[in-house]
Amino acid sequence: MSREYTLPDLTDIFDYSNGWFSDTSIGSLFYQTFKHFPSMRKVKYKINRSFVEAIKELYQQESSFDLIDHTYYNYFDNEEQEDDEERSETPNKELYDCILFCKDNLLISYFDECVRIAYADISEEEIFHILHICEDHKKDCEQLNNLFIVTFAHNYFSLKQSHVNKTSIKIDLHYNEDFSPVATEIEKFLMEDNKSGLVILHGKQGTGKTTYIRHLINIGKKKMIYMGGDLVDKLSDPSFITFIRQQKNSILIVEDCEELLTSRNGSNRMNAGLVNILNISDGLLSDELCIKFICTFNAPLKDMDQALLRKGRLAARYEFKELATEKVNKLIQEEGLDIPEQKTPLTLAEIYNYDDMDFSLGRSRVGF
Repeated sequence: MSREYTLPDLTDIFDYSNGWFSDTSIGSLFYQTFKHFPSMRKVKYKINRSFVEAIKELYQQESSFDLIDHTYYNYFDNEEQEDDEERSETPNKELYDCILFCKDNLLISYFDECVRIAYADISEEEIFHILHICEDHKKDCEQLNNLFIVTFAHNYFSLKQSHVNKTSIKIDLHYNEDFSPVATEIEKFLMEDNKSGLVILHGKQGTGKTTYIRHLINIGKKKMIYMGGDLVDKLSDPSFITFIRQQKNSILIVEDCEELLTSRNGSNRMNAGLVNILNISDGLLSDELCIKFICTFNAPLKDMDQALLRKGRLAARYEFKELATEKVNKLIQEEGLDIPEQKTPLTLAEIYNYDDMDFSLGRSRVGF
């Protein structure tokens, strides 16, 4: 068929958040084409490209059938190449997106291996048949953790599923004696349903904070959302509340947030990002969202904002320090590490990288 379509900004057509394939744009395109407001169904699992061929076979005889597709090639950031020459010799991965105008009042988009169905005056039986086709072409589940990474683009927050390696840490062996009861309380708190709150983990680099977070991700059954230090300032963005309301009963890990949590230094105005955290973890929004925060940073916490210290607000706070000398030697003995007996505390990083060169400036290596 011959038909003209008015597109959004061409630079955004294939963007995840604001582009042609977003719910809003699909709905707008549907109304523009069929002059009806659509109902929407979104298939939340990945679909193989063979789904498109199955839909074409089902509807291509319809007089109003039309297909707009886009094939392109790209590398992914997590692909490791040793140099540019090797990279250029490696085949690109093919990506494919399309919109199918199946018949009057029925439009299907296929983007990022996910399907959206927009329709009006279409029987439930027909919609269920399309959903059954989706099931037939469902992509095999990837072996991923329950970890998601927050991204921010075009003033829009989104999530990308990620992977984290398993750990074999033993709390009683790899951490100081005072951490064991705190760890028990943290893990119990994180597993509770219908509860919000805040956990603060801080201390110098190499003391095991990240390893412990990795441990929590692997043992947890809840959705874990990681927000890197480069996005901490976005916690004050007005769209953050809209985003986080879609993540009910999840655990948000915020890294490098010392400045966010420190005192106002004489100012009466609280950091807007901290206001959002307090409202979500212990304010009016906490009853609705049931979101737990784990905030981490590397420096000692000298001036925590007093608003955080109110009784009942903090579920736990712990400062990670070097492993005590007796614990260091116990770890060396139990794991059979080729390290001489130590006479001073060491961080876990210093223990497990004992023979590596030390590139720090003006510092003698501990243990030598």
